[in-house]
Amino acid sequence: MIPVVVVGALVLAAAVWLPLLGTSLAVSDPLVPADVALVLEGTGTGAVPAAEAWRQQGLVRDVVIVEAPVKTHALVAYWSDFVRLGLASPAPTPADRLRIVRAPSTQGGQQAQAALPAIQADGAHSVMVVGGGGIGSRIVQRQLSEVLQPAGISLEMVAYSDATPGRDPAHWYQNAEDRRAVLDSWLQLLVPYLSGYDDAA
Repeated sequence: MIPVVVVGALVLAAAVWLPLLGTSLAVSDPLVPADVALVLEGTGTGAVPAAEAWRQQGLVRDVVIVEAPVKTHALVAYWSDFVRLGLASPAPTPADRLRIVRAPSTQGGQQAQAALPAIQADGAHSVMVVGGGGIGSRIVQRQLSEVLQPAGISLEMVAYSDATPGRDPAHWYQNAEDRRAVLDSWLQLLVPYLSGYDDAA
């Protein structure tokens, strides 16, 4: 009888604890003025136009885009390569307000290391990361902060309005991609070395 009561209580409480497995991995700061909008690799196709919209609204002065390699069996290419070939749309930000840097991977710390010289050359002291709020953004925020905060650069993780609908961290269990993201993120939090990245590299 007691096991049945315990299982029943856990099932009834699932409405409370199940969403927390996703929402506790997500952070979304308010939209506030900053020096630079930072677009990380893998954020989504709407991130670059969103960063330019913030610039036009006067919320940021400049845009820094981090690109990481797209690797196949016989090809290593970057977003800017596809732009040059006419296979991807260029950034709408004017060239004098845009910096594009290359990172060796999509790992947050490595992207921050790649972006740091461009941010510092711009004299920036505050950064808004476009597309914050998704599952795993708390991990990305930590990785970015470890690089940017010692350099005196504050960080905000901000969602943008064109984010894919239905990808609410509170309902992560309804989407197969989000279920994988939650599992991967919790593994990175609990056993960091499983992420496959060497932070010292």
